Amino acid sequence: MAGKRRSGNVVKMKRKNAKFTGAFLVLFAIYVLFQGVMSMTRENVSIYEVTEKKIADDNLVRGIILRNEKLVTSDQEGYINYYVADGTKVGARTKIYSIDQTGQIYEKLSGTQTGEVKLTSQNTSDIRSEIAAYRAAYSTSHFEEIYSFKYNLDNTISELTNARLLDNVTQILKEQGSQGSFQFGSAGESGIISYTSDGLEALDMNHITSKTFESTSDETKQLRQTESVKAGTPIYRLVTNESWSVVFPLSKEQFKNIQQDKTVTVTLKKIQAKVTPQVTTFTMDGGYYARIDLKRYMIQYINNRYIDLEIKMNDEAGLKIPRSSILKKKFYKIPEEYVVNTQKGEGVLAVTYKKDGTPEYTARYPQILKITAKVKNSDGEMVDETTCYISADAFDAGSEIADDTAGTNSLR
Repeated sequence: MAGKRRSGNVVKMKRKNAKFTGAFLVLFAIYVLFQGVMSMTRENVSIYEVTEKKIADDNLVRGIILRNEKLVTSDQEGYINYYVADGTKVGARTKIYSIDQTGQIYEKLSGTQTGEVKLTSQNTSDIRSEIAAYRAAYSTSHFEEIYSFKYNLDNTISELTNARLLDNVTQILKEQGSQGSFQFGSAGESGIISYTSDGLEALDMNHITSKTFESTSDETKQLRQTESVKAGTPIYRLVTNESWSVVFPLSKEQFKNIQQDKTVTVTLKKIQAKVTPQVTTFTMDGGYYARIDLKRYMIQYINNRYIDLEIKMNDEAGLKIPRSSILKKKFYKIPEEYVVNTQKGEGVLAVTYKKDGTPEYTARYPQILKITAKVKNSDGEMVDETTCYISADAFDAGSEIADDTAGTNSLR
């Protein structure tokens, strides 16, 4: 049946309710517009991360070192050899040096090989440290520092050969017999050896003046002699006590702060060591000064007269809050007993009066801040006192609130 239409399953789609859709879109548009207006008029609240930090006043000063020290001189003329390295602790009988008046043993000793010296990892580290320190501080305007570098390097190397050198001397004396022209020199008392001098070994508190701080750079002379010395020549320095002091100038403000604290935290800048010594303050020639007494780290500064310090005062831990995050808002201050607890939480009882004068109480729930602090009571004892604050936006001035005992209080 070619002429007939073929019938099939026809599904009729129901037309959606256009009125409902249009109404929904209009309401949604109104909602979006309302939210946009509210966001533009609402006070924006920024979120800040508040972290605990230490707040302190750091002060960099340069002070002068006071030690118990003395220069030791040669009591005779002759050729000298040393057997102790710079910075070594010695006893009263430790052999520090020898003097050969004729030079015979000195000459034999010079021609004697000390043998192979094996470097430990610490020896290698010390030599590398000396080289690195010189390279870091090198300046063409201070070329004379190369002599200090050479001295420090020689001293580091001599630590490796001193023991062998003393063994060689002992062997030569054993072979040739006792020599009246050859003598060992010992320390005579315990202490620490140094081979530098700055001419200020006798400096003490009685000799400190304002002029002491006019020049604050180390100017040292090397005492270690390489060949012959004359009688009376300084040949080494002996520091007889590891306790030491540092005196340094202060500003008037620093002086006041230290007087209040009595103890301060001090960082020894060269070695980055922190100490907390007692501090003594004094005035002199119209200036302000302080002295700290230390019992450690003297050896690290044995060849320095001046020292850089970082003084930390008013050291307190607290929360660092950005100034821009602080908001100002008005609150009413109320006693703690006017805060009542209900099923909904903490609130206050607002008091209104009917026409006949009868009070009516309504619980309201404004933002409540509580601050507890230590105060003295009538007996002079320190007790906790809590003060409450409620937002001023929740009440008009002059409104009354009540406590649980029906007492009232006007908000001002």
